[in-house]
Amino acid sequence: MQSNKNFMLYGLGSVAFGIKNNAFGWFLLFYYNIVLGLPGWMASLAIAIALIIDAVSDLLIGYASDHTRSKFGRRHPYMYAALLPVPLSFYLLWNPPSFSEDINLFIYLLVMTIFVRTSTTLFEIPNQSLGPEITRGYDERTKLMSIRYFFGWMGGNAMSLLNYFVFLTPTIAYPDGQLNPAGHQMYGVVGAWLIFGSMLLSSAGLHKIIPDLEEPVKNENFDDIKKELRHTLLNTSFVVLFIGGIFSGMAAGFSAALNIYFNTYFWGFSSTQIGIAGVVGVIPGILGAVALSTYLSKRIGKRRGAIYSSLIAIFFSPFPYLLRIYGYMPEFGSYDLLWIMCGYFFLEVMTAVASTILVSSMIADIVEDSELATKRRSEGLFFATVGFSGKAISGVGIFLAGLVTSIAGLPEGAKPSEVDDNILVNVVFLFLPIYILFYLISVYFFSLYKINRDKHESNLEAIKQRNN
Repeated sequence: MQSNKNFMLYGLGSVAFGIKNNAFGWFLLFYYNIVLGLPGWMASLAIAIALIIDAVSDLLIGYASDHTRSKFGRRHPYMYAALLPVPLSFYLLWNPPSFSEDINLFIYLLVMTIFVRTSTTLFEIPNQSLGPEITRGYDERTKLMSIRYFFGWMGGNAMSLLNYFVFLTPTIAYPDGQLNPAGHQMYGVVGAWLIFGSMLLSSAGLHKIIPDLEEPVKNENFDDIKKELRHTLLNTSFVVLFIGGIFSGMAAGFSAALNIYFNTYFWGFSSTQIGIAGVVGVIPGILGAVALSTYLSKRIGKRRGAIYSSLIAIFFSPFPYLLRIYGYMPEFGSYDLLWIMCGYFFLEVMTAVASTILVSSMIADIVEDSELATKRRSEGLFFATVGFSGKAISGVGIFLAGLVTSIAGLPEGAKPSEVDDNILVNVVFLFLPIYILFYLISVYFFSLYKINRDKHESNLEAIKQRNN
């Protein structure tokens, strides 16, 4: 059960989620707003509504997968059911038909975004929920989640690099490659195939562990369901991670949606330069996060490690923006500026992803803490509920991003050199205080988490004694 091969196959499943998440966080709002010309508030509203609907589907699928009885176990029926809907809907999202009215493009974006997100949840929640069963070790779970987030981030960033270096390269018609609609459409084609491949390999590869997985405990009636939900979701450590996830989700959605705006308009980077930043800054940052999270888990524990990582990321977040505004950064769009920002991206990604890995490992440890009280394993419900908080409120963050660009007056289809710098400064001063506040609140709630190494090991021993 704890073989490195199973760890790798588990991690591979997150490639699909990573590609989808990266596409939605970095490119989707920009594509529909700047490239296709849908007003920012309409594009962000459609994405936000879809996120909230997706968050509800998380809970339904998470609960259902905890209680499904089949010859394929609790999780695999849902994973197999998602194999075709996810890549198909992803392709359609990036290849919309032509519409003469904004409202029609808005409706298409809304429907297709719901389709992509809901079908991805059908795979992601059951697949992720296999983690706490693959291993129950305190540090092994951090290793497992590190591998999962490594694959997820690398999959998403590999697609981003293809987008910047290959699909969005400048042409005569589109000297600013980010504005080329054909490039974004090809991104959808290739992304769909990679999503399908990763889902198939993970699902089929982990099929052999089905006989070793836990059987669900059957609820006899609606009172049993209410009792399980109450006892499970009111676990103290879970509640604080849930609330913390609400605020970190808002911050992450807000930041990710504005990322390509900042790179294109505030820093003046070309598509090639943004791709270089991914290779030099982001990818090493992901590798650093895997090492950092594993080290912190062993040395100081998951809770303190997540807090320290988050605080470092928060502390450094305003510096590059303020230095640029007050004239202490190299020339707009220059490679000197790019190398400085690569260093910042490395630190930002390493600390933020390390914190995310540790929080996910903390969620896995809640499973046994809850099982001790409820006599049920509810991995799907825990991961789905935290996903619910992050996704539902990330939608608020994305809506805020679209609102900020509209309030600041950033025009659709504008070339980077033509945007008034005062508009960009306004975007920054709207962004930074909200972003920092959201993350500080999330850190406070993460600090209230109660399960450390000793508590987790005592939970495992108590469950073992009860089952003997």
